[in-house]
Amino acid sequence: MTETTETLHFLDYWRVVSSRKEIVIATALLVVLVGVLITLNLPKVYSSSTVIQVREDAPDLDVTSSSRSRFDPLFLRTQFEIIQSEPVVEEVVRNLRLDEKFGKAMGYLDVMGDKAFRQTVRIVSQAMRVQQFRDTNLIEIQMYLSEPKETVWDEVATIANEVAHVFREQTVGRRRSIKAKALEALKQSVDELQKKVLAAENELEAVRQKYQIDVVSSVSGTDSSLGKLNMRETEQSMIQLRLDLEGKKAKLDKVVSLSGEELLAAAPYIANDPGLNELVATRRRFDVELSRLVEAQFGPKHPEVARAEAAVREVNLKIAEALTGLKIGVQADFEAAQARYDVMEKMLVAIKDTERQAAGTGYREFERVRQDVEHARRMRDELEIRYNEEIVEQKIPRTTVDIIKPAQPADRESPVSPDYALNIILSILLGLGAGVALAYFIEYLDTSVKTIEEIERSMGVSALGVIPQKVKPFTDPSADMAHEEAYRVLRTNLRFARRFQDGKKVLCVTSGSVGEGKSLTLFNLAYVCATLGDRVILIDADLHRPRQHRMLNVSNAVGLANVLVGDKALSDVILNTSVQNLDFIPSGKLQGSVHGLLDAERVRQVATALKGAYDLVLFDAPPIIGVSDASMLAREMDGVLLVIQHRKYPKSVSSRARSMIENLGGNLVGVVLNNINVSRDHSYYYYHQHYNTYPDKKRGKANPA
Repeated sequence: MTETTETLHFLDYWRVVSSRKEIVIATALLVVLVGVLITLNLPKVYSSSTVIQVREDAPDLDVTSSSRSRFDPLFLRTQFEIIQSEPVVEEVVRNLRLDEKFGKAMGYLDVMGDKAFRQTVRIVSQAMRVQQFRDTNLIEIQMYLSEPKETVWDEVATIANEVAHVFREQTVGRRRSIKAKALEALKQSVDELQKKVLAAENELEAVRQKYQIDVVSSVSGTDSSLGKLNMRETEQSMIQLRLDLEGKKAKLDKVVSLSGEELLAAAPYIANDPGLNELVATRRRFDVELSRLVEAQFGPKHPEVARAEAAVREVNLKIAEALTGLKIGVQADFEAAQARYDVMEKMLVAIKDTERQAAGTGYREFERVRQDVEHARRMRDELEIRYNEEIVEQKIPRTTVDIIKPAQPADRESPVSPDYALNIILSILLGLGAGVALAYFIEYLDTSVKTIEEIERSMGVSALGVIPQKVKPFTDPSADMAHEEAYRVLRTNLRFARRFQDGKKVLCVTSGSVGEGKSLTLFNLAYVCATLGDRVILIDADLHRPRQHRMLNVSNAVGLANVLVGDKALSDVILNTSVQNLDFIPSGKLQGSVHGLLDAERVRQVATALKGAYDLVLFDAPPIIGVSDASMLAREMDGVLLVIQHRKYPKSVSSRARSMIENLGGNLVGVVLNNINVSRDHSYYYYHQHYNTYPDKKRGKANPA
């Protein structure tokens, strides 16, 4: 036989919540109450923000090519960090004297002393939020401040505006300081070159005086001969080559002295390599992407992070190869210039040798010094032009930080926090979630019997009946007669039970432990069977805690115990009841102990004697666990009916009771699930609906059933 696996239905989950709705409601109310109290006691938080536009450092008017800047994808993120940096916050605290205001309002000024300033800096830093408007260079600076400062709704705007102002002033100040240092260094270089020019000119004049050389012009006088013109042209070429060689040597020395990142930063100025520029731009994009992934709190093993890191490494390798090629290119360029210069120098030497024969030593020395003067002048003029350009550019206004929207004072009646409606809604949702979770947790800890399916699955025994809550003996005038239907169903299932057929009449009703409702279940079953025409006798065999005589309101002076000890005959203890077709044998009372009275042979004799006179013989046995009498009764009966109270004892108690009955040789006909709340446990909704069909449920009224 193939076993089928049952799956939980939505109604099974709903049953758990419905059966423990008091816990869910109580937990939800408690959480809501706590949430409301916390919300009411939270300090009011006010917010204000200012919007600034941040641009890269560039003059408002582009007058020179040197003023053009390149796009930096990390620029805005760098500005984020600068805005939130301690120098900015410290300057704001000093300007507004916030350490005194906050310290007095919050009560830490006198306590912390000199540390009050640092505490205020931490408070302002934590109150600041910076964010960028997407695809723009606009940055919003938000401030969030809470009570107990009385004018916090006004101060929050003042602080936000001051942060923007301090950031702008510090940005301008840093730019001016850096520019001033650069101009000072450039001016020193111009002055040094001017000194070299003066020294070279003095040397040239000294040589001219020494050798009495007269120079009329650059194309006449001593330069008027063809040889001198040729030598001059060669010297001009030598000067150009020398300048070019010196420039390339300086470039080579600089390239050799720079580290990898420094060389990469200077590469656009050294060689215009579009491929290298593209690699740099690609690496910056990957760096930005990697930073975004890290800020999104992706771990180092996340596939996207690993991919970005691999891309960065690959680009770095290509950049390193490009830089190596750059160095080799600069080296080759220098060597080529050196070769050209050497060739030209040899030509010049040859020309000079020729001219030396025509001219004396003085002329040659004069030409050498004159070349030095020309070279020094050219170097000075180029550097001086660059210095003047920077001076002009410095005078042009620069707007790197512009305040687009100043912060406005917050509305005193509209704090941003706490949000009462949101907090209450969240408290309700959290309370319901906590209540449901607690209900499921308690359900998980609750190992008692809850459904018929659990009984049949764990015990392997059919459930013959389901008895609702608040059932009273049907002899009680206040009993709800609608409950009779549950016992009618039990009687019908019992009659057709496979294990209680073929002339079997003697039935023992027991339970796993005390208080599971076996006596009341048996009595009402006997009552219903008798009213439906069965001749029934009810025997109270629970000699330790008899209850049947109370429900019938009869004496318990004599009964089964007297028959078992031989004091009375069986016919002497049988009592007629007010219920037609129902007879009763009380448990009886003895002076001594009742332990051991239920002898198997005597019980068998009693059951056999009654079996011929009645259609149904019902024994009310004690709980089978812990009382030996029930074990003996279970073995001698035609069938045993086990009563299990809903949600009272662990399933292990019922399973042990079943095992004991079967191990003793008893015939377990089935089980009865007692004390069901049909209005709460929706798996028994059918019974609840059936009971409601009765128009009048009290005894003495018409009952269509």
